[in-house]
Amino acid sequence: MLATGGAGQLFLHTTNPDVATGDGFAMSYSAGAEMADMEFVQFHPTALNLAGAPRFLLSEAMRGEGGILRNGDGERFMSRYHERGELAPRDIVSRSIVAEMNRSGIGSVYLDMTALESSYLKERFPKIYSTCLHYGLDITKDLLPVSPAAHYCMGGIRTDLSGRTSLPGLYAAGEVACTGVHGANRLASNSLLEGLVFGARAGGAAALDWSADGKNTSERVAVSGNQGNAVAEDPRVSTEIRRLMWENVGILRNGTGLRSTLIDFERLLNGRLGPKSGNLLSAAILVTRAALWREESRGAHFRTDFPDTMEQWRVHSIIQLDRTQVGQSIQLDSMTAGN
Repeated sequence: MLATGGAGQLFLHTTNPDVATGDGFAMSYSAGAEMADMEFVQFHPTALNLAGAPRFLLSEAMRGEGGILRNGDGERFMSRYHERGELAPRDIVSRSIVAEMNRSGIGSVYLDMTALESSYLKERFPKIYSTCLHYGLDITKDLLPVSPAAHYCMGGIRTDLSGRTSLPGLYAAGEVACTGVHGANRLASNSLLEGLVFGARAGGAAALDWSADGKNTSERVAVSGNQGNAVAEDPRVSTEIRRLMWENVGILRNGTGLRSTLIDFERLLNGRLGPKSGNLLSAAILVTRAALWREESRGAHFRTDFPDTMEQWRVHSIIQLDRTQVGQSIQLDSMTAGN
């Protein structure tokens, strides 16, 4: 049973904890499991962007309660990008913030909550209030520097509705799995489905398949990551992967940047990788290849060279290791469309 979480650490900026490095993706892929919808990575629009502070998530509820996004000149800007302003879907807000930062040449925009009553903010957002105060910001008085950050992987190990993967004996639940419930752009609380509902279903399926009556329907499957030959980790490799992913496989994507990134990954793949960076690179390649394959924009996946959503692309992307090829490379693996 894999319940290893997501892969936000593939990107230079993320709300995810340090352990979210895509190890479950890399392990299951190397074992031959089908991976689905890896191109769909959600970026939260308002993560705290302050030197020396973690990329702490400032809830969408803050904008829902009346928070305003302002640029470096103090101007409210979201109306230039979408009729719903700050209440636009999070993928649109993220792209709008990036566009505004690029337009003005600044590294953050600002979330303004100061129009709301101080006592109400403290009661409504106690954790956010205390955390920001710890880093010298008072949400009742100060403008809060924010920018988008990688937040959630909609794709993952392809499972059925009981957590069974394409490999008999391998089950997955939580963010590491792709059950299909999120589509291309997860709604905020849908992660409870993957954790609670599908966690219970996957556990039940595993118990059923390995029941004590001796009628086992599964075979054991060996799943391991990139163990390598005890090569020492070089932190520069992981940093380069995360930089390339943020710059070319992040909120705004295009074919030129995606192809260039795969060339860089091929170079890294041919080098000496420690197990952690090896897994990180494997997961990065999966996301990048799927993003290059999908020549449209849909949900959290936005291609500047293919900005429209097209009906013929309303399919799942599926990647599986092609074991018939000798000497695996990025180009040789099997990638198909599925329903």
